[in-house]
Amino acid sequence: MATRTQAYVGRSVPRVEDRRLLTGTGRYADDLDRAGQLHAHVVRSHVSHGIVRGVDTSAAEARPGVVRVITAADLPEVDVPIRLFPTPNAERALQAPLARDRVRYVGDPVAVVVATSAYLAEDAADDVLLDIEPLPPVLDALDAAEPDASLLIPEVGTNVIDRVEVSHGDDLDGLLQAAPVRVKQRFRVARHGAVPMEMRCLLAEWDDEAGLTVWGAAKVKHFNRKILAGMLEMPEERIRCIEGDVGGGFGARGEFYPEDYVIPWLAIELRRPVKWVEDRRENLLALNHSREQEWEVEYGAADDGELLGFRARAWWNQGAYARTHGSVLLPMLMLNHIPGPYRWKAYYAEAGTVLSNKTPSGTYRGPGQYEPTFVRERMVDLVAREIGLDPAEMRRRNLVTPKDMPYDSGLPDVDTGKPVLYDEGDFPRVFEGLLRRVGYKKLRAEVDARRGRGECAGLGVSAFIEMGNPGVFEQARIVAEADGTFTAHVGVASVGQGVETVLSQVAADLLEVPIERVAVRYQDTATVPEGQGAFSSRATVWGGYAITGAIRELHEAARTAAADHFEAPPELVKIEGGVARVREGRRKLEVPLGELGVEGHYRYEPEGGSHILAGANVGVVAVDRESGGVALERYAIAYEVGKAVNPQTLEGQVQGAAVQGLAGALFEEFSYGPDGQPLSTSFMDYAMPTAAEMPPMEVQLVELGTTSREDPLAGVKGGGEGGIIATAGTVANAVADALGAPGREIAALPIMPETIQALAAGEA
Repeated sequence: MATRTQAYVGRSVPRVEDRRLLTGTGRYADDLDRAGQLHAHVVRSHVSHGIVRGVDTSAAEARPGVVRVITAADLPEVDVPIRLFPTPNAERALQAPLARDRVRYVGDPVAVVVATSAYLAEDAADDVLLDIEPLPPVLDALDAAEPDASLLIPEVGTNVIDRVEVSHGDDLDGLLQAAPVRVKQRFRVARHGAVPMEMRCLLAEWDDEAGLTVWGAAKVKHFNRKILAGMLEMPEERIRCIEGDVGGGFGARGEFYPEDYVIPWLAIELRRPVKWVEDRRENLLALNHSREQEWEVEYGAADDGELLGFRARAWWNQGAYARTHGSVLLPMLMLNHIPGPYRWKAYYAEAGTVLSNKTPSGTYRGPGQYEPTFVRERMVDLVAREIGLDPAEMRRRNLVTPKDMPYDSGLPDVDTGKPVLYDEGDFPRVFEGLLRRVGYKKLRAEVDARRGRGECAGLGVSAFIEMGNPGVFEQARIVAEADGTFTAHVGVASVGQGVETVLSQVAADLLEVPIERVAVRYQDTATVPEGQGAFSSRATVWGGYAITGAIRELHEAARTAAADHFEAPPELVKIEGGVARVREGRRKLEVPLGELGVEGHYRYEPEGGSHILAGANVGVVAVDRESGGVALERYAIAYEVGKAVNPQTLEGQVQGAAVQGLAGALFEEFSYGPDGQPLSTSFMDYAMPTAAEMPPMEVQLVELGTTSREDPLAGVKGGGEGGIIATAGTVANAVADALGAPGREIAALPIMPETIQALAAGEA
C-alpha cells in the first residue's frame, strides 16, 4: 500500500500524552476510587529468615472499622508462577501470596488488614503480632553457593537453583596458556533497582455479572490477567485488567507480585472494591531488586592487543524466591552480553542463580546487559594498560567490522535458541563517530595535561551492544470512528516511554491523516484480547507493525464496503486520507471510512530473534582524592538505532537511561546488615542522584536504517535501554584513569568514596 510522503515518522513530534500529564488530568491508579471501597494494608515480616510459629490477629480484628484480617491459612494454596523460562528448580522456589511456614526476607508478606480507610488499615496492621523463630540468614551469593550453606528452601536441596553456560571456539585452555598477555580480575555489582516515581497501586472490584476488574495493571497486563485467572481458577474472559498512566516502570513495575493476587481475591471474597497503595518504604522493601552479581574473569590477548579468548564465571543473587522472571533469564542475558561487540577466537562462560535472604530480584532497565558490560569494558581497559595501548585503540583493533559479518557470536538467542549472528549495523562507524564528535585526541591531551598539573582527572571510553526488541507476537485493532477519527487498540503497554506518540506517528502516516485524528489505546484488556506488553525496547517496533497490519486490513475492509456502497468494482476504490473514493466519469464520489463501519485486526508474528544495536560511550570525570567524590564533567553516547521514529523522544529515553546507569555506578545500593535487615528503606539511606550531580548528556543517534513509503518502520530497531548499558563501565574506566593505580583496581559498583580514598592513599 503506497502512502504519501511521510509527514510524521522521523520527526520530533511533541508527545501527544503530555498535555494531560502536564495539566494534571492524567489518571494514575491511585486517582481511582469506587463506591464503598475498602482499603488494605500488608503486614510484612520484620525478620529476614525464620519459621512462622504464629500470627495473632485478634487485636487488629477488634479495632472499629476493621473488616477482615487474613493470613496464609485463609487463602487457597497457590503460588505466584513464573512468566519467563520456568525450570524445575525455579518451580520449587516460588513465592506464596502470604508466607506459610517460613519467611525468607524482610518484607515477606504475612498478613493483610482490610478496613474502611487506609489510615485505619495501617494502624491495625501494627496490632498484628508475628511470632517468628529466627533462622541464620544467608545474604552473600558466594556464601549461599557453598555446599554447607543454610538452605532457604530445603525442598530444592541447594541455594544455586540453576546454572547456564555458553562456549565458543576450540581449545580455550591452550589459547589462554599460550596468550602473551593474561589478566584476571574479580568484580562485584551491588544490588540496586528501578525505584520508579509512582509506587504500586491496585484497585479490584467484583461484579457477579461483569466479573472481576483490576485497575493498576502495567507492562504485561495480558499475561498478568492469565496468571490471575489461573490462580483464581476463573476464565480469563471474566477478568478485565486496566492500565492507567504509569509513573515509570523500568522493568520492575508491572510484574506479578503477591499483592496482585491477594487484593483481587479479597475483592471477590468481601464482594466490595478493595484498594491497596504501596508506600515508599514498602516499595524499597518489596519491589523487585536487581543487579547484584559476582564475577571472576580471565582474558587472554596478543602483544598487539588482539583479544584471543576469555573465561568467566558469574553468580546472580536472586533473593528469596524465583519470581515471574524465573531463574535463568538473567543468567542467559548476562552470558549473551559478556562477549560484547568484539571478535573472539574462543570463550567459555557460566552463570548461576543463587537464593538468599534478600528481597527477590528481577529485571531493571538493561538487565543482564549493564553488569557484564561493566565487567567486559573494565577488562578491556586492564588489558590495554598491560599492553600499553590507548583504550580507544584497543577497542578499534577488536570491534567486529562489516567485513566480518555475518559474524557468528557463538551465542544462542534468548527467545528462539537460534545462533546470534552479528549481521547488521556498523560497529566501527558508531564508535569512530563518537570519538570524532567529542574530539577524542584533543580530549585525551587535555585530560593528560590536567593530570600533569596535579588534577585527578580521567577519561573513560566503552563500546557495547544491545540485543533488543524481542518477542513472539503482538496484536492490534484499528477502528474508523464515525467522527472521522481513528482509534488504534494495541497489546503493548506504556510505562512513560511515549508509546502513544510514536505509534500515533506511524498510524497517521499510514492512514494519511493529521496526527490529531489518531488515538492510541493500550490500557484495557477488554479492547485487545492479547498482547505481550512493554519490555526490552520492543513497544515501538512490535506495536507499530501490529498497527501497520491492522491498517492494511482496515483499508481492505473499507474498499470492499465502499464498493458495495457505490455499487462499483473494488479495484476502482481508492483509500486516501481516511476517505474511500470512486471516480465516475467527471464525478468523484467519496465516503469517510467512519461511515462504512469498518475496522481492521492484525496479529504480528514474525520469525527471527532480537535486533543487534551497537553503541559507544565517552566520559570525563574529576576525582577528589580527599573526599572520594566523583564529579561527572562530560558524558557522550552514540547509539545505533536503525531509524528513529521520533528522535526527540528517543534521545530523551537515552538520556534518562544514562542517568539511571550513572546513578548505579556512583550512588545507589540496597545494603543490608549482617542479620539481613535492609538498611536502605528511605531516600535518606538510598542515595538517588539529582540533576546537580548529572552532566549534560550528549546523544548521537546513529541512523543506518531507511524507512520507505510502503513501510514507515523499515530499519527501525527500537531503543530506550542503550543509554544505560555502558555507563558503569565508562565511569569506572574514567575513575581508574584518573587514579592511575595499577594493581589497585576499580572492580566494584557503586564506586564508593571510601574506595577512592583507599585507592588514592595506596591502601586498597
